[in-house]
Amino acid sequence: QVDCIASQGCRPVGSHYRVTKVDRNVILELGGKPALEVLQQLAKEASPRDRKLIEGGLLLGSVIDEHKSHFGRGDFLIRSILGLDRKRNGIAAGEFYRLGKTVQFHVRDAQTAVEDLQLLLDAQQLSEIPFGGLLVTCNGRGRSLFQEEDHDLTIIRERMGEVPIAGFFAAGEIGPIGNTSFLHGHTACLTLFRREKLPHGM
Repeated sequence: QVDCIASQGCRPVGSHYRVTKVDRNVILELGGKPALEVLQQLAKEASPRDRKLIEGGLLLGSVIDEHKSHFGRGDFLIRSILGLDRKRNGIAAGEFYRLGKTVQFHVRDAQTAVEDLQLLLDAQQLSEIPFGGLLVTCNGRGRSLFQEEDHDLTIIRERMGEVPIAGFFAAGEIGPIGNTSFLHGHTACLTLFRREKLPHGM
């Protein structure tokens, strides 16, 4: 049995919005309002901590499963905001968006990245203990984010025990959000290998 988790290390801020006007990867309106105005209002109303994170690099998450009644951490595919189109009051992000797509701004820091990975690993503890794993983590999640080496691996050890783990750093990681796999950035993707239980009597 193979299970895979993708920890994007982000948390949502503000409200979620429908994309109401878009030009490829440039979102022009969110909920009927100019996208840049929505972003400016978010920064104005944010807590001091979140405002600092917004200034350091805001992210945009798009909902994977629009049929859910509630969207939370782990329901979004995260992409970087590449720039602002001030002429059109738009926001350029690293993904093409369609009309009606639900999006929400996100922030990332070391504390959030730790919490996100821990939550995903806690869910894995409900299953059989794995006999091995493969960790592919972004080279931006090392000392530059956590101020120490092997941080992701240390968290995995704390949650999963001394499971043999192989892995490497990458500049792009493939892992699932919902039932679909995507290419990510600044993400820790962990694949766990478990022995399937045979039917009774076999």
